[in-house]
Amino acid sequence: MNPRTLSTVLLGAALGAGCGSSSSIDNSGSPGTTGPENDAASTTSPGDDATTAPSSSPPDASSTAHPDAAATGVMDSGPTAPVDLDAGTVLDLDAGTCASPSGLDTNSMEALALLNGTRAAMGSPCATMVATLDTSAAKHCAYYAANQKDDAGCIADPHVEVAGCTDYIGAQFSMREKAAGYTGQPSFEVMAFSDNGTSSVQQWIDSVWHRTPVLSPWTRDFGYGSATKCDTIDFGVGASAPNNLVVAYPYDGETGVPTLFHGNEEGPVPPVPPAGWPSGYPVHIYAKGATITTHEFSTDGGPLLDHQWITPAINSLAQNAVILYGNVPLTAATKYRVHVAGTGMGGVPLDVNITFTTK
Repeated sequence: MNPRTLSTVLLGAALGAGCGSSSSIDNSGSPGTTGPENDAASTTSPGDDATTAPSSSPPDASSTAHPDAAATGVMDSGPTAPVDLDAGTVLDLDAGTCASPSGLDTNSMEALALLNGTRAAMGSPCATMVATLDTSAAKHCAYYAANQKDDAGCIADPHVEVAGCTDYIGAQFSMREKAAGYTGQPSFEVMAFSDNGTSSVQQWIDSVWHRTPVLSPWTRDFGYGSATKCDTIDFGVGASAPNNLVVAYPYDGETGVPTLFHGNEEGPVPPVPPAGWPSGYPVHIYAKGATITTHEFSTDGGPLLDHQWITPAINSLAQNAVILYGNVPLTAATKYRVHVAGTGMGGVPLDVNITFTTK
């Protein structure tokens, strides 16, 4: 499978008191569809799918400002310090190098390499693969695989396990993470249905809702598991990252960016462009607590382009991020510019300019 080919993906989020939610590019939840689904409620969508679930109230990360805001993509905490950010820098705390545990199977190694390689390229701090989260993710895929043919009711919602079904551990991913011994705060679960570490992570990255936790600076613990027609990543909040960090994906200067996105393959379906799907490729700007007053999308040096715009106030699945995508597919081999301005954490002026080039 081409790793950039979207198949159905599901997003699960811990909302309120640990309520699991799932998402998949197919909002109907029927197997065999492609794309990610991101749903804050406990939705289901079997198939070749990725699922993610964010915590509705993760603890705030450290508010310590990095000493060199311009060089690192961290806003100065001083109230009068404007930021003209070129996203895609790497924090000193990682230096672009992410640790890899030993003894991983091929799928896990590939998932880890793509996830952290992308985070490093865009300046998001490394995520840590945690053995207990590997266990919870693997056991959930074992449950999903065991029940694919036995009883469709057991996997009507791929994120929610049903007591009495084969290999049942716990109804919600937060319960399963705790049962596996994870002592941190559960935050998300994502699912895909390809049993392939590279293609599943790429599916999540190429989506709207599922990308959010996969690349978020403030989602730092994860574990990957797979089984027949199943890939799961379970996330925890993990180590802190600066509250005033600002990063983007696609990152500044990235090339080979896809031109389009089939949002009808993600569930719940993101806001539909006026002419329907496909749309342009999604762009995330991660900025915790940001209030955005300007969002502009254009070809570099060209006219402004109509686009869809999502903030956490519009949909809580856009946690700590703002998201835009063009109303129509992008043009091949073309340089695009995104400009977002407003205020960031603590009311600090925020001005983000990035460019990327399509393949």
